[in-house]
Amino acid sequence: MEYQLLGISGLILIILFLTWLKDGEKMDPPLKKRFVIDLTTIALFWVIFEFVNHMRPNIFEKETIWVINGSLIFFFGRMMQMVYQINPMLKDLSKYLESKNEEKEK
Repeated sequence: MEYQLLGISGLILIILFLTWLKDGEKMDPPLKKRFVIDLTTIALFWVIFEFVNHMRPNIFEKETIWVINGSLIFFFGRMMQMVYQINPMLKDLSKYLESKNEEKEK
C-alpha cells in the first residue's frame, strides 16, 4: 500500500505541475495556496494510512485499500484530463516549429 500512496503523492504533484503549466499565474487558487492544499492532501493520505496500518486488529483494511485504489483511479484520470487540456498547446507548438523549419529550408 505504501507504493500506492507514493503513486498518489506523485500524481498530485504532477497534476499541480500540469495545472501551473496550463494556467501559469492565472491559476485559481493561486500557486502558493494550491501548493499548500496539495501538500495537505498528501499529508492527510499518509496520516490516515499510518493510523489504520498500526491499528490492531486492522478492521478497516479492506475499506482503506478501496479508498486508496479509488484515489489512484481518480488522480490518474485527473492527470489524463490535464494532459488532454494541454495537448492543443503542444500541437500548436509542433506546428510552429514545423513552420520555422520550413522557413529555414527555403
